[in-house]
Amino acid sequence: MALIIVLALLSGLLFFVPIVGVVAGLISAGILTKYSFQCLEETATGRMTPPELSEAFSGGLIIILKMIGLLILVGIAGGASYEYLGAGITGFLGALVVLSIPAFLINYAMTDSILASASPLNIFRVVTAIGFPYGILIGLLLLMTSSVNVLSYLVISGWEWSSLVLQSVISNFYMIVTFHLLGYVVFQYQEKLGFYARVQVDGATAIRPAIDRSRVQISAAVKSGQYDKALTIFQKNLDQYNQGTALYDEYFDFLTATANKDVLDTFASDYLDYKQSLGQDVQLKRIHKQTLALLPDFMPADHNMRFTLARDYAKYGEFPMAVRLINGMHKETEDKALLIKAYGLMQECLDALGRHDMSASCQKFLQRLQGESTAG
Repeated sequence: MALIIVLALLSGLLFFVPIVGVVAGLISAGILTKYSFQCLEETATGRMTPPELSEAFSGGLIIILKMIGLLILVGIAGGASYEYLGAGITGFLGALVVLSIPAFLINYAMTDSILASASPLNIFRVVTAIGFPYGILIGLLLLMTSSVNVLSYLVISGWEWSSLVLQSVISNFYMIVTFHLLGYVVFQYQEKLGFYARVQVDGATAIRPAIDRSRVQISAAVKSGQYDKALTIFQKNLDQYNQGTALYDEYFDFLTATANKDVLDTFASDYLDYKQSLGQDVQLKRIHKQTLALLPDFMPADHNMRFTLARDYAKYGEFPMAVRLINGMHKETEDKALLIKAYGLMQECLDALGRHDMSASCQKFLQRLQGESTAG
């Protein structure tokens, strides 16, 4: 409440000062808007306590400018519609725009992207996910808007400045209440909206990984071609929630889909090791093949992984790849037990390929390894 009053006083005091009043109004609106979105996000995660004020003072002006830009575009589109389509269709489209505002705000809180939030498909997704209660939400918001107008009318007095401040306090208060209400709607329909908040486990509160919310931001960034932004979000979440199996899968798919060879070259080996640690060996060959499609010279860093892959390839008759994975391994590791298994497999693959001369050389090397192992 203190923030509401302070912002109302600030904008009221400077309202009548040329230029300064406009700037102060924009700053105040930016801070309040940023705080309102924080309220929405906090309520959406199940937290019913007011968020901290510290983050409200950064980035709010950018949000306001984005909103103003969007309003200008909507206004231009409305003017063009009126000119070419007539008043009836323009009025109908205008009504749809007004009715889609709650869905737009929910989308923006989850994606932080104006374009993705204003997408008709994303708005339709929110409306259909919420269903009939979305109509009730519209009704409540219209009722609250009417209440603001009535209360603003009641506080009008002969003191223009005081009336302005009181009207600002009322509208700001209802704005924050509105965003809390939208956040509660997200909390209630979190699974349908692809947003996961707090869950109760054995009577204790457990916070579901914030990566589920980040997925929406990643999707929006990818759709708008902001691959660097999506990569940054992925890496941030991998550092913080590195136990998320789905996140690893999505990150690998993202790297292969965007052909990010530099990052994939360092990540692929870790990804293979991670999948093996989960007992998901059946997926290793597929992952390796996807990596090879972008990095033909890729070789897993772990020698045990190379043997595991070679064994899988040999099992399905892909002997050349099995040989390639094992070849030269003796120069990189001194693990005799592993080398004996690996070169034994390599000999079998060479025989299957009809490369008997190479198979004979491999057999001699294998016998030497076995002799060294026995002597050791």
